Amino acid sequence: MDDALFPRLEREPVLEEQLPAANPAVRLVKGARIRFAPGQPTGLHRHPVSTVGVVTRGCFDFQVEGKEVRRLNTHDGFFEPAGRTILKFDNASDSEPAEIVCFYLADTAERPAIEMLEGGMDSQLGKR
Repeated sequence: MDDALFPRLEREPVLEEQLPAANPAVRLVKGARIRFAPGQPTGLHRHPVSTVGVVTRGCFDFQVEGKEVRRLNTHDGFFEPAGRTILKFDNASDSEPAEIVCFYLADTAERPAIEMLEGGMDSQLGKR
């Protein structure tokens, strides 16, 4: 007789990536919730540490240097490898806000999570 109150938890794989050699030894995980206005881009950037996360609202156009643009939808996971330029991480909707939760795989609390590249911050802020 099965007297279980709940079904067995199922684990559906959503992401598996190798950490690049550029990533420092992971000793600290820092998390952040990032909210985007409709149509807002992140701007050209890279991370000194690998970043992994999930889209919690909306959808994004995402492109790592050397790869094709991918559409990320709510609940999709993403990986930004340390040292690689992120060409696009943009809210794909011109009418709806979007949000991600990301985790930075760091070695120390002092290491910055992101490095904005030339023109990246102006793009993020909608400056011309």
